[in-house]
Amino acid sequence: MPTPDDSATQLVLELIDGFNQMDIERILACFADAAVYHNIPMEAVTGRDNIRAALQPFLAGSTAVQWDLISIAEDASGRVLTERVDKFEIGGKWISIAVMGVFEVVDGKIAAWRDYFDLAQFQSQMTPA
Repeated sequence: MPTPDDSATQLVLELIDGFNQMDIERILACFADAAVYHNIPMEAVTGRDNIRAALQPFLAGSTAVQWDLISIAEDASGRVLTERVDKFEIGGKWISIAVMGVFEVVDGKIAAWRDYFDLAQFQSQMTPA
């Protein structure tokens, strides 16, 4: 697991905890002003306001959020890779999705974030919820 010296890793852990607390302001504080968020296979968005607009529906539609971190690794350039299971409680039902995330951290803020997941897996769980 990460050590205190892994500042990029610590920032990503802060972001994950922000999601688990459903705290959009805490989440957005992790991003650089011109950060790019690409929730693949959806369109990428740029800037905190657009990131807020992309993330807010996930939080607003959920009564609880739990991101379970399976693995995390940081390279010398500040790139952090995460393997997670992201869970959202929607309509009294938990929706779980396996996610691989890539976070590029520059000057202590997330400059780019890409998440890779199976959209069909997510959609198949959303229909009953």
